[in-house]
Parts: sequence; C-alpha cells; structure tokens
Amino acid sequence: MDAATAPVPVISNSPRSASPASIALGKLRKDKRALGSALVLVLLGLAVFLGPGFLQDYEKQILDAQLAPPSLAHWMGTDHLGRDVFARVLKGGQLSLAIGLLGTLISVLIGTLYGCVSGFFNEKLDLAMMRIVDILYSLPYMFLVIILIFQFGKNIYVLFVALGLVQWLTVARIVRGQVLALKKEEFILAARALGVGSFRIILRHVIPNVMGVVIVYATLTVPSVILQEAFLSFLGLNVSNCTWGVLIAEGKDYMDTAWWMLVAPGVTLTVCLLCMNFLGDSLRDALDPTSKIN
Repeated sequence: MDAATAPVPVISNSPRSASPASIALGKLRKDKRALGSALVLVLLGLAVFLGPGFLQDYEKQILDAQLAPPSLAHWMGTDHLGRDVFARVLKGGQLSLAIGLLGTLISVLIGTLYGCVSGFFNEKLDLAMMRIVDILYSLPYMFLVIILIFQFGKNIYVLFVALGLVQWLTVARIVRGQVLALKKEEFILAARALGVGSFRIILRHVIPNVMGVVIVYATLTVPSVILQEAFLSFLGLNVSNCTWGVLIAEGKDYMDTAWWMLVAPGVTLTVCLLCMNFLGDSLRDALDPTSKIN
C-alpha cells in the first residue's frame, strides 16, 4: 500500500463529554440566584470573621450612648449598656456560623458512615441499624438537645455534639438509599469480583458517589443548625453572651424603645439563612442530571 492509497486518519472535532462536576459548575454559573447568594455569603463571612478586628470592642460600654439610634458613629445603634450593636452582630456571627458549620460537619460525617455501612452490608444488619434510626427519630429532637445541654452544661463543645448527634439521622437515611442503588452497579460488582474488601469499596467507590447528595444536604442543614442554636439561645440555653440568638433575645425586650436591637441581628440572620437555602436549592438542581441548563 503506497502513500497515495493509505487511509487518512480522521480527526474528530467533536467535544469531549463533560464530567458531572463541570456540568454542575456550568449550571451554577448560569444561575443568578446561586451566584448572588454565594456573593452575599462570602461578603458576610468576610465581615463576620475579619470585621471585628477593625471595630471597637464588642463588649465596650459607652455609658453616655445607651440605646442610641443608628448613626454614622454607630451604624446599627447601641444597646441598653451602650455597646455597639454592629460590632456585636459581627462578633455573634462568628460563633453562630461556627456552630452551624461544625454541627453540620459532625452530622454529615456520622450520617454518611452510618448510612454506607447500613446500606452496603447484609439485610439483617441494615434492618437492625435502621430500627435504631427509627427509635431515635421517635424521640423529641429539641427535647433531647435541651437534656444534653442541661446534663453536660452550657458549653460550646456540648452544643456541637448535641446538634450533630441528632442531625445525622436524615443524612443516614438519604445515604443508605443511595448506597442500596449503588451496590448493584457494575463497577461495585467488578470490585467485589476482584476481591476488594468491603470497607475499601465503601471508601474508594461508594462515598465519592454519594458526596453530591451529601453536599446538597449539608448546605441545607447549616441554616437549620444556625436557626436551632438561635432558638436555644432565645430560650436562655446559650453557650455565649454574644450570638445572633442571644442578640435577638435581648432585642425583644427593647422593641418599643430600641427597635434596632432586634432588627439588626434578626435581618442579618434572615439574610444568611435565605442565601444558604437558595444556594442549597441551586446545588441540588445543578447536581441533578435530569435538569437542563437554562
């Protein structure tokens, strides 16, 4: 065969198939609600964690400026002790956001591992583990958290554990359902046929394939944990004297004379929760392979 008759290799110009991650990122880039929510959360996070370093001490009392309305000197006014409300809102956000993030992290870790083990192994173990989840589900959630705080004291670490230990139940059920479907896939069966151990399969194949669902649930759990901490602080079960829940509880006593004490932390908390929920909804849609890019 000479050069004239040799077949010419065909170079395909068709684009490579996009990965699920790139498809999800493409959807998020076109989602104005997700981009706006992410921008607000980034700005809020920077203000909360960096802002207090440039402001006056959030505990500093100015006796001649008690209950001062919002002004250029005090953007969100002052409270009944003359403390700057803006500085206290930013400082309170540090602990509130930390509780939301760490409480969610604990619940996600426990729930993911529990759900993977329950769904991957034999039916008897799955049945026993799910009955434990059902029993814990039947207990009053907030009542259990209150008992733990009363029993072990008003400590931030106790609050992390209390919120995390009861939030993992839903994660476990969601992950278990995903694992039940995944373990019938060909790549899992192939790994088993090659003699790969069960826990190695879970770590290398199962968990990476359920992380999309877990991430979406985590983004929706963070605002829930923050709201629960605020509710506990509102009831007086606070672990600090400066969280958004504590500030709202203080502000309710001065609604008639100093409305800004309630409005400032309340609006900040509301904006944070709304943006997190919007971002979680957008992530859920982006990671859904059946949804289309608009």
